[in-house]
Amino acid sequence: MARPIAKDYGTKRRLILNQAARLFANEGFDRTSVSRVAQACEISKANVYHYYGGKDEILFDILDAYLSGLRDRIVGMDLADQTAQKRFSLTITEILLAYQGADFEHRLQANVMGHLPPKQQAILQGYQKDLVSHLSGLVSGIAPQVFEGDKPKLRAATMSVFGMLNWFYMWNPNADENARKDYGELVSKLCLNGVPNL
Repeated sequence: MARPIAKDYGTKRRLILNQAARLFANEGFDRTSVSRVAQACEISKANVYHYYGGKDEILFDILDAYLSGLRDRIVGMDLADQTAQKRFSLTITEILLAYQGADFEHRLQANVMGHLPPKQQAILQGYQKDLVSHLSGLVSGIAPQVFEGDKPKLRAATMSVFGMLNWFYMWNPNADENARKDYGELVSKLCLNGVPNL
């Protein structure tokens, strides 16, 4: 008979992921042991191994949950009845709101993903590509004549938008919801209307 799943299985697993994300981001993935994660969770090392086979599994689960959730949240927005400009603006703000509270995960995807096996990296990069492709479609939809037949220009424009969003994340990690919405509006106006119309 299979061993029954404990009632607190999901809660404990989330605790491990949350504490590990904090430790991996702040103390370094290489320098953080499973014992250190267990200590932060106030559980035994053996208990951590009940859920995960090692640090790589923990790291993958952190990033898989974060990136798939981010992708699903943004790509799944219901924007069918909106203009191209409004779809872009709403998506920009939603990305900034989705970044809120994900500081550790965001740093790990940028700095530690390379520790994972290539197949797992490919899965995570797939989520990132989906998000970039989605925003690229929104950027193109604003002015299709500008980007027609010029994929490099479209990619450059799309990644420039992400650059503005990631700048805000890096320098304002504790910004509240209103600050994120205000910055989202600024980015949208800058992209849609230019500096003279800010």
